Amino acid sequence: MNKETRKITQGAMIVALLGVLFLMDRQTAGIFNYVVAWIVPLPLVLYVAMHGFKSALIPYVSSIFLAFIVGTPIMAILAAIYGAIGLIYGFGVQKQWESNKLYLTAFVGTSVVFFVTVVLFAAFFGYDIQAEIKMMIETMDSLALMQGRNVRQIVTATVMISYLTSAVLEAFLIHTFSKILLMRFKIRVIRSKPIESVRFPKWVGILLFLGLFVYPFAIALELNETYRIIGLAVYGWIVILLGYEAFVFVIIMQRRFKKKILIWIVLATLLLPTFMIDILIVVGLLDILSDLRSRLLGVKDHA
Repeated sequence: MNKETRKITQGAMIVALLGVLFLMDRQTAGIFNYVVAWIVPLPLVLYVAMHGFKSALIPYVSSIFLAFIVGTPIMAILAAIYGAIGLIYGFGVQKQWESNKLYLTAFVGTSVVFFVTVVLFAAFFGYDIQAEIKMMIETMDSLALMQGRNVRQIVTATVMISYLTSAVLEAFLIHTFSKILLMRFKIRVIRSKPIESVRFPKWVGILLFLGLFVYPFAIALELNETYRIIGLAVYGWIVILLGYEAFVFVIIMQRRFKKKILIWIVLATLLLPTFMIDILIVVGLLDILSDLRSRLLGVKDHA
């Protein structure tokens, strides 16, 4: 079988397999929406890695049209977004991006899905953050344990963290299964650098710092609910990025001073969506914007 014939045959197989998934989703009233996140990108990742980005556009567009024909509008939109994640991830594999950069690509993609489905067009996809927050507030207000606390702030932070955690886990699934599939077909993926080398540039730190004020300004200016939700989503993403930066900093400290309890403290902090999150934000910003890492730990450059 020559190269062009193999390319066409494999592309047709991808579209056919995804078509079966779309048809199953329609026949089961959307049950398979939850598995699209990590199934749809996988064949496209492999196809791009083997045949190139341009060649993969044909099965990608074909799968979207097929989703419209045999699936549902929601499935078609999800197929388009998650398929795009697969295309970009496969392009990164072809260009030999490092593993941590590939994961970041998947995470950005799943974050976009979160933003589109839960924030911008929540009603279309069946989500209602405000109703969910209101229900949780009513439940927690009835608990004596929560008396005197800012229940709305705690509930809002918890809901946002739960959705963002889902985006992180979806990205991890895509990244893990893609690597397994690529290894099975003997396609080389460059390993990531040690976690200690991770550090955002200072200009990114400045943008993250400014982004923390988007949600408070939306509240102070009494903007409508849509802008408040967008500001809250931005705040949630920034918290995750700064929390990761703080976690890297703690790992370096733990390896330098041999104190394993530091890792457990950070993990415990992540489970407490209250003022403890603010500590991680401060540590993350200090690590990015200052020379705290080099002065305290003797590490000159981790960028």
